[in-house]
Amino acid sequence: MTSTTTDAFVSVRLTLAYLAEQPIIHTDETIGNISKLKKMRVIYNGKPESVPALSGNSFRGQLRDILADQLCSSLSDDGAAPLTFTNNDAYGILYSGGALGEKNKSAVLLKDFQANIPAIRLMGAAFGNVMLPSKIAATHIVPCAEQTRHIVQHMYDVFDPPLFSEEAWPRARDLLFNDGPLTRKDDTRDLTRQRFANSGNVALAALASGDAGEEERQKGHQMIYYVECIPPGTWLVQQLYSKLPLDQLELGCLFDGLTAFLDQPSIGGRSAAGYGQVRVTIRGTVGTENFSWPGKWPQKVSDAIKTYQDYLKNKQEDLLKALTAQKQKAGV
Repeated sequence: MTSTTTDAFVSVRLTLAYLAEQPIIHTDETIGNISKLKKMRVIYNGKPESVPALSGNSFRGQLRDILADQLCSSLSDDGAAPLTFTNNDAYGILYSGGALGEKNKSAVLLKDFQANIPAIRLMGAAFGNVMLPSKIAATHIVPCAEQTRHIVQHMYDVFDPPLFSEEAWPRARDLLFNDGPLTRKDDTRDLTRQRFANSGNVALAALASGDAGEEERQKGHQMIYYVECIPPGTWLVQQLYSKLPLDQLELGCLFDGLTAFLDQPSIGGRSAAGYGQVRVTIRGTVGTENFSWPGKWPQKVSDAIKTYQDYLKNKQEDLLKALTAQKQKAGV
């Protein structure tokens, strides 16, 4: 099997603390013109309370995308030779984890993906009616608040010195605010955006013409809405851990992705619009070795990252075959 190494398998457990430096968005539903933040229910003093939280699955999806980007960046020579996929299911499995279904024919990809692509073994995927379990689990990202203290205290206690003073645990109701008003333009109703492309929506053209009043034209151009956010200054905690021990390639793949994440860390949605930027602190264990971040990864981790990056360079042919992908020639 291409992926195996002679090194011992190791377990990984990371406790991550995020200090929000910008508002954090993780929308669940829209009521009226307000996009509501996802919440989880906890029992506090014997009564149910709702507190804002980010799902562990959203972080797994973010990490999956990063691992896929790292892989494709290496195979495409940092984008100089873009990849084309013969089988679109391969791209969907790599970036979104695939889809279960009796009629899905992607099961034929399972053997090569599992043998050659450490990211898939880490994150798991669906291949038609066959499920490849993941090796990595991520808890919800939960804010430090009075209502969650009995849940997150064991994660908070990992950090020394403490993340904040014992007297500074906020109330959950203080961890929400509506940001806005924001606007979203509907370019299908803006004729100035249709100089080079016709949207085909003739019925809406009147809104941008003199046939409609000024108020109607403004309605056609933009929508005003608000988003519910977690405010800057909030501390949130999460655990990321291996459900099964990792081989050296899987360990290197995981920390190669985490290194990329920590270069520009953000959680939640709309990071390109300035939301979700966080400062990250980590306390972790790899095998029997403890470490802290910011700082250097343990030597075992640094060696694993190098082994993984070398693997991507030296096994390009096998990886491209498994992905049913080809490299385009430069300039094509």
